[in-house]
Amino acid sequence: MKASLNPRKLANLGQSRGWAAVAFGPANLDLTTVRVEGAEVSVLQQSSANAVLPEGAPDAAPQWQNAAQSIRQQFDPREHRIVTSVNCGDVLCQILRLPATEPNELKQMLDLQIDSITPLPLEEVVYSFEPLDIIEGQTRVLVAIARKATVNERVEALESAGLQPEIVSVDALAMFHALTKRRLLVDDDKLNLLVILSDASVDMIVYSQGAPLAVRAIVLGTEGEPALREELQRTLVAAGAGHPDRVMGGVTFLAQSEAMRAFAENVARELHAPSTFLTNGAVPSAGLSLCLLCAEGKSAPLNLLPDEWRQKRRTAALRQRIIRGAIAAGVVYALALAVFLTFLGFRKAHLHRVENEISHLQGEYRDTRELQSTLVALRKQLDTSSSALEVMREVATRLPDNVKLNYFQFKKDQTVALKAQAPSAALALDFQSRLEKSPLFSKVVSPTMRTEPATGLTKFDVTCTLKSAGGAGTNP
Repeated sequence: MKASLNPRKLANLGQSRGWAAVAFGPANLDLTTVRVEGAEVSVLQQSSANAVLPEGAPDAAPQWQNAAQSIRQQFDPREHRIVTSVNCGDVLCQILRLPATEPNELKQMLDLQIDSITPLPLEEVVYSFEPLDIIEGQTRVLVAIARKATVNERVEALESAGLQPEIVSVDALAMFHALTKRRLLVDDDKLNLLVILSDASVDMIVYSQGAPLAVRAIVLGTEGEPALREELQRTLVAAGAGHPDRVMGGVTFLAQSEAMRAFAENVARELHAPSTFLTNGAVPSAGLSLCLLCAEGKSAPLNLLPDEWRQKRRTAALRQRIIRGAIAAGVVYALALAVFLTFLGFRKAHLHRVENEISHLQGEYRDTRELQSTLVALRKQLDTSSSALEVMREVATRLPDNVKLNYFQFKKDQTVALKAQAPSAALALDFQSRLEKSPLFSKVVSPTMRTEPATGLTKFDVTCTLKSAGGAGTNP
């Protein structure tokens, strides 16, 4: 089954997800799912779940919740946006005229007037509105007011099953829009009446040029046809009085069965108004009507969902984002910790290898230093430039004439101690000067020098420090 829509009205529609409508019947929940493809709406599924209240049960909520659970098993809510509705009999609908302005300013105007429209306390009701058209600088607005408890009963039943309705509309208005889109209702400027019949109630919508002018709902009592005929006549008279510039049009009866159509035909015989009858396949279900209404993608659809549910969902969504963020942060922290521990383990392993290499090299280093010390010692042993014989030769070479060497003491790689005598102090100093010029000595000192009066000889001591002094154990 397919229904064509205006492509322009699909521009704002999120086509990645379909729509799922859950309509509350007298004793059952009806499910309709659709998918939007371009300018067409394809019906995917239509099913129902029983919600008959056991005899003597004081509360219908458990039965609605059980039915909602059954509905939940028949489709995937993640692939659909949920819409539901309340009965027209549970809603007070009025048409108001307000100055033409933006929807946000219209809401502010209605917030100031809503307490004068309903006798109920404002905290007990929920309301929504839908701009219809603009005539002579005024906006005609359809206002729907419902008891919050009635709406909450249905929303809670769906929420308990994990179904979160985004829109709560009015079933009769949704069916009216569906019939208008199918061009099953006249589109002239007369005062026409749509009558939606059910077993226990009748919904009436006065409309002209495709827009509702008045909405009523009555309970179908035991009086039957006469009482309904009287209510219809009264509705037509009231509509004519409210719109004297328009002439009366016809009445369209919407019957769900052949028996209900027969009832409608009996009512229409004495109604004194042209009547037409729609039944069977020509009658769209409430669920399909809701899907078609949502698929239009209106910017400001009629929505009676209380703000409390929106706030709960925002809070739940925020909590879920926080939890996901915490999980993501935990995962990032765990990954970072794992990377850090891996890096730390790698560094520890590398440090352990380095320590092992150092420990191994320290032994080799000690052996090398010992070998070096041995090599230095051997070099000194083999180096004859500072040997006793070479030193003695150097001293003898630099010994002046008439200077006699009396004592020679050689300390290897340290010093050479000399004792000598000279005819004069000048020759002693000359000998010391010659020794200072020797490449074998780094320092030459004469700690004592004395002249004996008896002989006139100068006796002196000379200590020469070898340049190799202190060289043992050092690097070459």
